Amino acid sequence: MRKHQLATASILVSLVSLAQGSGLEGSFQSQWQSRYVTEGRDNLDSNPLVSAGVDLTHQAVTAGVWQAWANGSDYRENNLFVEYAPYVEHWSPYLNVTYLQFHPQGADDVETGAGFTAPIQPWLSVSLDGTWSKQASGAFYALTLHTQRELIPNLTGKLHITQTYDDGYASDDYNGPNHREAGAHLL
Repeated sequence: MRKHQLATASILVSLVSLAQGSGLEGSFQSQWQSRYVTEGRDNLDSNPLVSAGVDLTHQAVTAGVWQAWANGSDYRENNLFVEYAPYVEHWSPYLNVTYLQFHPQGADDVETGAGFTAPIQPWLSVSLDGTWSKQASGAFYALTLHTQRELIPNLTGKLHITQTYDDGYASDDYNGPNHREAGAHLL
């Protein structure tokens, strides 16, 4: 499995390198999560998740790949996606489609997502995001308030609060208002 992870990381770095000088913008992300919690549920029975991804963007279109491995289990997930996210006046809508593979067990899935971010005040914005899963025949929604302020020169604080709603996406046990999330970032 280590060889597979190293090969995937090498491919991702190579793709970002190829994007340089071509009018494309690229990014590489890697993350460790102590628990893989999404849509209000613990997906891996408290096992940690390690992930890596690469995105390539040209104008308003982004395409990417994301792969994740669970520590303490044989879970592996691969995602391929494309997203269209134009900037329209003062708000940012988006539309995407993602092909998901779950290994070693689990059926593949196709998800579509849509949403937008719009300002309410110069320091406050709202986001509405929705995802529909073909495999689950259900949707998951999130409503988020964001605020950002410069605290002192060169130090900005960002806060967000999110309320989610499940409509057959995770399971019938999760239907309705789901989890809340709050976060703070210093930049």
